[in-house]
Amino acid sequence: MSILYDARGNEFQASIDSITGQTLTDSRTPTVTLGALNAEALIDIQGKAVVMVDARSAAFTGTIVFEGTIDGTNYVNVPTININTNAFVSLFAGAGAVAGTVFAMTATGFRRLRVRVSVYTSGNITLAQRGSTADFLISNVFMPVQAISVTGAAAAAVTLTIPAPPAGLFNYITSIDITRNATAALAGTATLVITTTNLPGTLAWSVGNAMNAGGTQVDVNKDFTQPIKSTTAATATTIVCPAAGAAVLWRVNANYYIAP
Repeated sequence: MSILYDARGNEFQASIDSITGQTLTDSRTPTVTLGALNAEALIDIQGKAVVMVDARSAAFTGTIVFEGTIDGTNYVNVPTININTNAFVSLFAGAGAVAGTVFAMTATGFRRLRVRVSVYTSGNITLAQRGSTADFLISNVFMPVQAISVTGAAAAAVTLTIPAPPAGLFNYITSIDITRNATAALAGTATLVITTTNLPGTLAWSVGNAMNAGGTQVDVNKDFTQPIKSTTAATATTIVCPAAGAAVLWRVNANYYIAP
């Protein structure tokens, strides 16, 4: 029976899975070293679903960004996962040694992907890129949820600020919890308005301000089945509680994650 071989002398196996101990010969150069501003490592897609990138350096100070093009000329940020941290990123900043950090870039629909040095100070970084037709569930990967909490002094307004994510990424809010406690009775009749920035519809809540001495009041307790995506990428999201009386203290908690 005839045996087919590929251009590098490997037995052509079509859809047969690789097995233990099997090795393939590949004479193509697997890596490129970047050491200047806007230096780039390119890879054409040609039907690939994902591109894995290995970045390592003995001494590199600078930033690399992950980009793709559809028309071959104009590049945009590409959803990328840092495999080491299991978090979405749009850039990676190195400061000294970079020990085997691996990234997964979504490739579907793009003509070409690149990794580019967007900020350069010194040193070199070596990149290895490999495109594959294998599916990588880049849109369904588990995204670690982060928590943030803030409180203030009595009678003071309080602002919880969810930090701005990297370029091209958004904050996704999974829950918001806002409470007040009072050290003295407050017989207020005013309406307090809790406001937000960088959330759809300029989300806000109206609450009363009367409280019992030593009491705790839950004003907002929301777990979102479908997370709320911030309106503008790379922008902080805030929840603002107004001053609520001489003996009243706010506590604001939020859970969120970062994604494209």
